[in-house]
Amino acid sequence: MKSTRTAVVTAAGLVASLVPGPSLAQDPGEREQGEGARIFADECASCHTSAGDERTPGTELLNQLSPRAIVASLEDGVMRAEGAALSPQQRIRVAEYLAGRAHVEESFPEAAYCADAGWFPLDVGTVSWMGFAGNPAGTGFQPTDRAGLVAADVPALQLRWAFAFPDAGQVRTSPAVAGGHAIVAGPFGDVIALDARTGCIRWRFEADAGVRGAVLVGDGPDGRPAAWFMDSRTNVYALDVESGALLWKSRVGWHPAAYGTGSPALHDGRLYVPISSLEVVLAGDPGYECCTSSGAVAALDAHTGETLWYHRIIPGYPEATEPNAAGTPQWAPSGAAVWSSPTVDPRRRLVYAGTGENLNRPTTGNSDAVVALDMETGDLAWSFQATSDDAFNMACTQPRNRENCPDPVGPDLDFGMAPMLVTRPDGREILVAGQKSGTVWALDPDAEGAVLWSTQVGKGSMLGGIHWGMATDGLLAYAPSADRNAVITDVNPAHERAPGLYALDLVTGEVVWSARAPESGCDGKERCYAAISAAVTAIEGIVFAGGLDGIIRAHSAMDGTVVWEFDTTDVIESSNGVPARGGAIDGPGPVVAGGMLFVNSGYGTFGQMPGNLLLAFGVP
Repeated sequence: MKSTRTAVVTAAGLVASLVPGPSLAQDPGEREQGEGARIFADECASCHTSAGDERTPGTELLNQLSPRAIVASLEDGVMRAEGAALSPQQRIRVAEYLAGRAHVEESFPEAAYCADAGWFPLDVGTVSWMGFAGNPAGTGFQPTDRAGLVAADVPALQLRWAFAFPDAGQVRTSPAVAGGHAIVAGPFGDVIALDARTGCIRWRFEADAGVRGAVLVGDGPDGRPAAWFMDSRTNVYALDVESGALLWKSRVGWHPAAYGTGSPALHDGRLYVPISSLEVVLAGDPGYECCTSSGAVAALDAHTGETLWYHRIIPGYPEATEPNAAGTPQWAPSGAAVWSSPTVDPRRRLVYAGTGENLNRPTTGNSDAVVALDMETGDLAWSFQATSDDAFNMACTQPRNRENCPDPVGPDLDFGMAPMLVTRPDGREILVAGQKSGTVWALDPDAEGAVLWSTQVGKGSMLGGIHWGMATDGLLAYAPSADRNAVITDVNPAHERAPGLYALDLVTGEVVWSARAPESGCDGKERCYAAISAAVTAIEGIVFAGGLDGIIRAHSAMDGTVVWEFDTTDVIESSNGVPARGGAIDGPGPVVAGGMLFVNSGYGTFGQMPGNLLLAFGVP
């Protein structure tokens, strides 16, 4: 087991947006003035106002983060470029200044660990959920035999335990459930095997950096059950499931700004790994030579960690273009990050992935697209581009220091979700993918991604539209719409914002029903949004959807009626002895397995409510 200080983007969103205004450094009565105050005033105050914007936390939100979370962002998160200019002690000082308390890395108390030996050899045949959407097809659907829940059970769901991660401001990984255990990753690189009945810790491993994607479980080296995951530095790990011991580790991303956000997909002894990039944030600095990275998908041997192929979404390599207005050299093309998980299609021997926008101009044909890659070679089989000529980076959110913002600026309309491979009622297999534009697309995988239908369910924005993921039960497709007020370039001027949950006919694309996100969920809450940004999960007759208001709701799949709900922001005590705080629900969808419902609570990015909880519900 390793014991090393780890980092993750828990203060993620500490990005340059940058409106001068009141800052903590201008309020000496609230905190002791010192080195931290000076660093903040010199380096940070112009970026983080007291209110912030849709992508950047202001000082009021930073006050609520732990010093460890702020240090983590400066070390390995979206602010690592700015943090690189500071010494480790200086990072701690500015974090202590912002948080108003000492930097102490809390650990799990002894009471968090299981008192009995309890662990038993794990049969991979008992795996009932793994990956961002629960299965390689990305459908977010759990059949009854694996769910252990039926629709009639759902109104009786009760909280069984609440596991709190020390110092965390967000929880965004999806547990792998096998037998009576759930293996989950924490925001500072902890990978933990929990007893699903009680939430106690069986074993714990510390990765080199934070983990944002899901844990996978299957047959590993020498036939031993293994767990795989990727950290934010694009290190991929294989662990022995029974002990948590490291079997191998391999770094996949070769670019200095390579970033791991999505979950790998596991199939037939191979891991398919998505690669994104921090250059979208780094470009906010006019002195940064924007941009040279490309999104990618890599295939690794699951037993050895060897890279079998590596596909750059942007073919070739960037070339020098005209310097920006500050005289900084520029490079292009770039971008098209793969933020989400790949989807595996064994029958066609293809791997599908969604891509993001270009970071500058000229743009390319594979940005804001769904791409199909040959499973054996990584070669591009086909590509469907939904939005062309989309060039955007975080310089474009600033009123000044915009030298690296493309002109004209694009709308930033990624595919942030894994495409769903689903057989619809007439027996035809199709791909369904939602885009941040608020559009749901149905594509024909047998006709190189030809469009079968498309349906607009919201206005869309850089924060969604459809952000993290949909679900389908083979009858309908369920699309959550965030529709946050974060429109960069309005490509849908005729549409009003319409956050909520939408059910679409898989054959025609027609909206069968919709359920608007209720404003009442935000009553009495700060930094609360009536929106559904997180992925959703379906079982027979039920769709589970978590809101940015911190409420998890179960909707009837027949008409969208809410049949059960629970406000996770009301949870104030944990089962493992760590101070608890519920917050916004964002990122992965809920996990339903073995008669239990697992829900993350807390997502301090994008100005939302922070929190540190994994909640487990069951029927008495």
